[in-house]
Amino acid sequence: MGGIRTSVITDKIFFWVLPVMYGVFTTVFMTLARSEGGSSSAKKGAAAFGIGMLAIVLDTQRSLFPSWFFTIAVPLHWLVIWYTADAFLTRHGDKIPVKPAATLFAIGLAINLYATFIVDSVAVRVPNASIVAIAILTLALPGFFKHRAKRLDKVTAFVVAMCWLCYLVRFGFYFTLDQSGEYARTSQWSQYMMIFYFTSAIFALSLAFLLVMAITTDMVARHFAAATIDPLTGVANRRGFERMLDGAGGAMPFQSALMVDLDHFKQVNDTYGHGIGDGVLVAVSQTLITCCKGLGEVVRFGGEEFVILLRTGERAAVLQLAELLRSAVAATRLDAPYDALSCTASVGVALVEPGEDIDNSIRRADRALYRAKETGRNRVVFADVDENTLRTVAAVSA
Repeated sequence: MGGIRTSVITDKIFFWVLPVMYGVFTTVFMTLARSEGGSSSAKKGAAAFGIGMLAIVLDTQRSLFPSWFFTIAVPLHWLVIWYTADAFLTRHGDKIPVKPAATLFAIGLAINLYATFIVDSVAVRVPNASIVAIAILTLALPGFFKHRAKRLDKVTAFVVAMCWLCYLVRFGFYFTLDQSGEYARTSQWSQYMMIFYFTSAIFALSLAFLLVMAITTDMVARHFAAATIDPLTGVANRRGFERMLDGAGGAMPFQSALMVDLDHFKQVNDTYGHGIGDGVLVAVSQTLITCCKGLGEVVRFGGEEFVILLRTGERAAVLQLAELLRSAVAATRLDAPYDALSCTASVGVALVEPGEDIDNSIRRADRALYRAKETGRNRVVFADVDENTLRTVAAVSA
C-alpha cells in the first residue's frame, strides 16, 4: 500500500510540475516575441506551450473538472504539435500545409467527440489521438528535413523525427499489450498513460529548449545584419566591409576595387526630394548587385558612393565590368511617373597589387574616381600602380 501511495504522490507532483514548466516556456516565448516586435516563431511558441499547459491540466487534474472536460485536451495536444512545428518552420518561411492539417484536425475532433458523447469508447479515443498526431507530424517532417542547412536545424529535425517515431511506437504498444483494458479501468494512472506523459514531456521540453536557441540565434543574426547591412539599399555598409575582410583571415579574397559615385546626385535630391533620391539609390544598388553577382561584393560607403570589391584581378575583365556598370547605371530607371529621371556614375578602378593593403587599393581607386569627376563625369578611370598615372579608359559626354 505504501508503495502505491508513494507512486500516486509522485505522479501528482509530476502532473503539476509539467504544466508549470510549460507555463515558464510560454512566458519566455511571450517575452521574446515582445522584445523582437512580434517574432512569428516566438508567437507560435507561446501559443503552443500556452495551449500545452492548458491541455496537461485538463488531462491530468480531472478531479477539478467535469468528467468530459479531459476529452478537450486531445485536440489541444494536436494544436500543440501543429503550432510547435510551425514555430520552427516559420524561421525558414515555411509551415505545415494548412488545408490537410485542418482536415485531419476536423476529422479527428469529430471522431473524438463521437467516441466520448455517443458511444463512450476508450478503444476509439486513444488510437484516434495517436493517429491524428502521427498524421500532423508526417505533414511537418518534410519541412524539417528540407531546412537542415545548420546544425541546430539538423538536431531539431532529428528530435521531431524521434517524436514521430515515439507516437508510432506508443500506438503499437497500446494494441500489442492490450492497454485498452487497463486504460478503461484507470486511465490517468495506467502504464500506457504514464509512458505517454513521460515521453511527451521529454520531447516537448527538448523542443522548447531548441526553439529558444533558434529564436535567440535568429535575434543575434538580425542584430548582426542591422549592424553590417545598409538599411536603405540592402548592401553591406562600412562595418560590413570590415567584417568581410576580417572573415577572410590572412588571405585576400579580393583582387580589385572599384569606386562608384553618382553624378550630380545632390541635384536629384534638391529637385525631386530625398524620397525620390532614396529610390534612385535603391535602384542603382540593385543594378550594381545584379551586374556583380558571383563576381564580388557591393558596399555602400556613404551617401551616393559605393565600393565594389571584385575577386578577379585580370585587368581587361575588370575594366570591361567597370564599363558595364557605368552603362547599366545610366540605363537604370525608376517606375512611373519618374521613369524619365536618369542618373550617371563615375567609376575609379584599381587592381590590388601583390602585398598591397586593400585600403591602399581603394585609395587609388578613389583618386581615379575624382579624376573621372574632374574630366567630365560618366566615365571610367583606371589607376596604375604609380599613383601619378591615371588613365581614362572610357569617356562619354555627361
